[in-house]
Amino acid sequence: MKAHEIMRRDLSSVEVDTPIAEVIHLMEQSGLASLPVVDEEGVLVGIISERDLIRAALPGYLEMLHSASFLPSLNQLSQRLKEMASEPVSKYMHSQVISVRPEDEDLQIADTLLRNELKQLPVVDEEGHLVGVIRRIDLLYRLV
Repeated sequence: MKAHEIMRRDLSSVEVDTPIAEVIHLMEQSGLASLPVVDEEGVLVGIISERDLIRAALPGYLEMLHSASFLPSLNQLSQRLKEMASEPVSKYMHSQVISVRPEDEDLQIADTLLRNELKQLPVVDEEGHLVGVIRRIDLLYRLV
């Protein structure tokens, strides 16, 4: 089965200047763990994930835990996310995006998801325009 037969055509995505608060709201509403970031013409230019946002809100957290003198502030995450809320997604997105093409086969898609420990993959056409998204569950559901 090919990517275009599996993919969701719901193009939940954000533009590079979308504020982080809006990104978080859209992730929650769509149920997606990551969102493609597109330019004005719909070309995929990046991706932002829940993990990226949590890491940005708590930089170096694991390293700080190794220090005996570290006592975390209980509202550190909330405070930092509020500071980030109006910043553009471009500040935190990854611009090196792993994607697949509409004609890619299911085995290649599964391999790409597993090798890169991804929950979903954007599907892009020859010009790099976002045309869909494939989540792991979409792949499993369509192949049963």
